[in-house]
Amino acid sequence: MIIKGCRQCGKTFSVLEFAKKNYKHVVYLNFFENPDYASVFAGSLDIDNIVMLLSALLGKEADFETGETVLVLDEIQDCPEARTALKFFRIDGRYDVIGTGSLLGVKGYGKEPKSVPVGSETVIDMYPLDFEEFLWANGISEPVIDMLQKALDTETPVPDALHSRMKQLLLQYAVVGGMPDAVQTFVDSKQMNEVLRIQRDIVRSYD
Repeated sequence: MIIKGCRQCGKTFSVLEFAKKNYKHVVYLNFFENPDYASVFAGSLDIDNIVMLLSALLGKEADFETGETVLVLDEIQDCPEARTALKFFRIDGRYDVIGTGSLLGVKGYGKEPKSVPVGSETVIDMYPLDFEEFLWANGISEPVIDMLQKALDTETPVPDALHSRMKQLLLQYAVVGGMPDAVQTFVDSKQMNEVLRIQRDIVRSYD
């Protein structure tokens, strides 16, 4: 599986949270922070060979157990050979693999992999928080959101107090945006100077 989306939209956090809850062992590689990890996939893509190299490289952090281990390949666009290896992991079947990529729609996988693993990838797009998710983050309950949706569907007005609160939240969403770190900072502190600092950091990372 490949999770692709813009930088800082929560891919790594979401994948690791899912992995920790659903697997006994999580083996994590970040090709952006540690380019040397790419050397593991530079030679033979035999799964036993890859597992042996990862075990040597990561030590106790690389615990491979059939059916109980997931390999997380973060920023997979920086190691096209790792993408090619997805086919061999699928055929082997002992370990699950989840890849994430921040620039897959912009620069693809860097240089083209030797072999595109057709049929071996399930690609899911991840986006920043939409307005409904922003409401969740700000403590708006599901019954309230359902009531708003029903009012929208039937074109009936909502109570003035609720309408005022939703207008306030919509304005805040327009300013804060949907990047998880910015939203969390806003929810925790309500300090717009901190939110703006995070937004500037994100923009600089894009540059």
